Amino acid sequence: MIRFLRLGLVLGVLVWGGAAPPTVAQQAVPGPDSAAADTTQEAPRAADAQVEARLQATFNEIDAFGRISVTVRNGVARLEGTVVDPQAAAEAKRLAQEFGGVRYVENSVTAETDLADRVAPVVSRLEDYGTGFLEYLPVGLIALVILLLTGLIARWIGHWETNRRFGLSPLAWSLIYRSIQVVLVLIGLIVTFDLLGVTSLVGALLGTAGVAGLAVGFAFRDIIENYLAGVLMSIRQPFRVNDIVAIEEYEGRVVRLTARELVLLTFEGNHVRMPNATVFKNVLVNYTLNARRLVVFEVGVGAEEDLSRVQRLGTDTLAEMNGILEDPVPFARIVTLGDSSVTVRYHGWADQSSTDFAKVQSESIRLVKAALDEAGVEMPEPTYRIVQVPMAGSDAKSEGTGPASSVRDQARTADVERDGRLEAQVDEEAHDPDEPNLLSE
Repeated sequence: MIRFLRLGLVLGVLVWGGAAPPTVAQQAVPGPDSAAADTTQEAPRAADAQVEARLQATFNEIDAFGRISVTVRNGVARLEGTVVDPQAAAEAKRLAQEFGGVRYVENSVTAETDLADRVAPVVSRLEDYGTGFLEYLPVGLIALVILLLTGLIARWIGHWETNRRFGLSPLAWSLIYRSIQVVLVLIGLIVTFDLLGVTSLVGALLGTAGVAGLAVGFAFRDIIENYLAGVLMSIRQPFRVNDIVAIEEYEGRVVRLTARELVLLTFEGNHVRMPNATVFKNVLVNYTLNARRLVVFEVGVGAEEDLSRVQRLGTDTLAEMNGILEDPVPFARIVTLGDSSVTVRYHGWADQSSTDFAKVQSESIRLVKAALDEAGVEMPEPTYRIVQVPMAGSDAKSEGTGPASSVRDQARTADVERDGRLEAQVDEEAHDPDEPNLLSE
């Protein structure tokens, strides 16, 4: 019995000791699991606070975002406040998304609708512009004076008459003084940009000018080609005003040479405008550079004629003719021998400085034909025909050895004087002030 009482007492002490409440010391000491949980929650909050502080500081430095407040929780940034421009709200969201640590942006920023708040920034910017303008006004006036001065000097250079002193062609002098003008204007612009503190624009302008020049070169290739050809012809001077030239199928007197084209006045009175590039590339014949010009024409005579006599009749007529030079002497050549005719070519030199070449050629043909007719020289058509044998006692042909007296008189008094009407018209048009002429007189 006593043994059972002792056993029950021991069991009661053990039960009571296991269910006893913890002591104060035991309550004050936290367990390892609770400490780890608190550390895990405080780390994200500290990161959010850093991101929030950085983002808010960035917004505060930007005037357009000065009224925006930032809150960051668990990587989610919430933007609140107002802006003047609706575009600024989108820019604020984009800026927040670029920050490290921001996973998502909730944009609650609204545009300001108050008129006073919207007008105030504009007025502030205008005030800033006005203040800047007043600060740069003295420098701007000096820059303007430099530009005007360089422009006046460039214009003054354009009125020089130095081309007459140095013997330069008008187009060559025009190219020289225009180059000087461009250089002066560029110097003025560079100095102006330097005074205004915008020298960085010089590089941009040069780059733009290079690209623009390339585009213009492709677009206006023909114009540039004609201009360069005009420059070269103005320097070389292959012809002058009133010279008789032949280019391709056109022949006439030179009226003027412009920066783009050559103007001819044909003998029919028509104006022909030819691009300078065409004139420069094609074969050009100038009949005026040499005062002596050969008159050439052909005559067909009968196959039975004395060809030596026919040659002598024509050359003697040309030698007697007014307008044909005595030195070199006229001459004749037999060029073709046909079944019913022989072709004789006559040559004589004319002096273009004192005679009209067209008149000399016309009178030469007329007088030679008259001399052959008077001498009884047959000039058949180029056809086949039956020739009747002359009977005995018929009249023989005249055996004259030279042109008759009447033909000689006509040859000595032939009208070969220069007409001058076409030349006068060319001179009048060449001095037209409305269109510059780049050729020398």
